[in-house]
Amino acid sequence: MARDAGMTSPAVGLPVPRRVVEPRTSPPRVPAASAGERGPVIASVAVRGESGDGAALVRQVVATLGDAAEIVDRGMADGGQEARLALADGVVLRVVAGPPTNPKAEPEHTIVISAIVDHVGAASADKLRALLSAVARVGFTPLELAELRAQMPLTATLPRFVAPRCLGGVAPMLTVHHMTDFLVMVEAALAMGVSPSTLTVIDKGYRYRHTGRVDAHLRALGIAVFPWTAARAALVDHAGRARALGRRGVLIDDGGYTLPTLLDQLPDLVPAFAGLVEQTTSGIIKLEPYADRLPVPVFSVAESRLKATIESFGIADASIRNTLRLLPEEKFEGQPALVIGFGRIGEQIAEVLRDRRMRVAVYDTTLVRLIAAHERGFLTARSLAQLLAEHQPLLVVGTTGRPSVRGEHLAFVRRDCYLVSTTSRTNEFALDELTDEAQHVRDVGVTGVRLHLGSGPAVTVLADGFPINFHHAESLPNKFADLVLAALLVGAATLARPDHGFAPGHNVAATDAVLESCGLLDRYYQRFGPTAR
Repeated sequence: MARDAGMTSPAVGLPVPRRVVEPRTSPPRVPAASAGERGPVIASVAVRGESGDGAALVRQVVATLGDAAEIVDRGMADGGQEARLALADGVVLRVVAGPPTNPKAEPEHTIVISAIVDHVGAASADKLRALLSAVARVGFTPLELAELRAQMPLTATLPRFVAPRCLGGVAPMLTVHHMTDFLVMVEAALAMGVSPSTLTVIDKGYRYRHTGRVDAHLRALGIAVFPWTAARAALVDHAGRARALGRRGVLIDDGGYTLPTLLDQLPDLVPAFAGLVEQTTSGIIKLEPYADRLPVPVFSVAESRLKATIESFGIADASIRNTLRLLPEEKFEGQPALVIGFGRIGEQIAEVLRDRRMRVAVYDTTLVRLIAAHERGFLTARSLAQLLAEHQPLLVVGTTGRPSVRGEHLAFVRRDCYLVSTTSRTNEFALDELTDEAQHVRDVGVTGVRLHLGSGPAVTVLADGFPINFHHAESLPNKFADLVLAALLVGAATLARPDHGFAPGHNVAATDAVLESCGLLDRYYQRFGPTAR
């Protein structure tokens, strides 16, 4: 398989890897620098805060820079809202906080924080990139945190409706998306008795909009943060800290990162954990190999009626909105689309696409779901290859959580099209097989990767095959996410009780009973029902 000649990665100017790789938040682009070259080279981030927050934000960036480089000299100006730093290697850099150039183009209370390299000195491009990225790692301002709490009242106020310090006897390990809603969940967990020293967070490593800021905020609270690739080490470290304080761990997971690792690699540590609260169907799928052998109870928010009722449409809507954002010049109305999987999210995706006036086909390997799609007026067939060849979709959306489009399917693609995933990591498409079948593979930046087939069509895998709703986005609005994140904490509080009554393995009916009697749905209905206040 040949590569496009001269194709390089836009972030760092290196050859594109042969296979699609895990994404990371894109660092600032910087030009190649030679000794004595003068900038300025600038990286900026917009936050929201009061006028007096600028100096504190500048101090945060300077502290982050101090971790990355030796500060030879410093000076402050404009009441602390500008710092002038002389760094090692002759770099001269300013950190400035101030209003946006065009305030009417930004939300109210916007503060722009900029790192400006006035003199490059002898620093390499990698060094400059690391320095400039400091502005993307400022914590959240008091104004931003207050707004987040207001957007998520169910989670923020949950400590008032549960037993005092109900999580004080356990050590939660959280694998949840690094988005702004997560900060409110962490605050609530702390208010429910968790100590920062007994809390561990696993960073899933997606390209979220605010991932650097969320990470910085968590670390500033004294919380241990590990990358998802170090899940084993995180489990060992967490269990050790919990044991030293006489506490058992509780796993709160989004995608099955921790319990399978524990069972496969660290079985001796299983007794150190009281159970698992799982948020996603992908996480439940990863537990299938263990069948009835699960040694700890599972509080399955993923399979709950609460989550099915509220979240599926939100995910579908967010996925299509982000797809449109990445493809602003594409016309979808009147064009064919194919949805693979007609489960909770798939059926909502199909409806959203039909509402956008697309001609929607559905494929599902489960016959009862295929019939359900047919009865609702969607084009269906028993063969995915047949739908690809005859329906000729412009948009193919995978919702199954398993490899749904494989290399063999590309032979049936008749036109340029887009592949979109709504499920965890890169599980939805067999990317290695797809790239092997392509004649050329081209990195198309934030859009994803484009596979040029020998038969003529180009297949663009949006977001490199990662879930589209998280790609440089916040996925669901916080008001949508509020109920589910609060439910996760209810699950943790349930498993923290010695008399929880949950048996080892799946407890779907018991999970529904707890979630539907704990008051969350009552408070949700009061907020968004017909007499909403």
